Amino acid sequence: MKYFYFILLVLLVSFFFIFSSLNPDLIALDLFFVKIEGVSVGFTIILSILIGSIISLILQLPRLLRRKSKVISDKKDENP
Repeated sequence: MKYFYFILLVLLVSFFFIFSSLNPDLIALDLFFVKIEGVSVGFTIILSILIGSIISLILQLPRLLRRKSKVISDKKDENP
């Protein structure tokens, strides 16, 4: 468990390089107001994964930063 995050990070970076090298075909992205040409499919996949993870983190921030209320027990201490 000590090196779990390190191994996960290495695997993620290696998958990013595999995606970028296996999909070298150039495509044109047509967004709402911008058309971007000359982007490879691999970098488009990597960028969409990164943007999705950032949006997920932003949407979960209120839940992660919420303070937990302390539960007040009504039981008296058994040892006076």
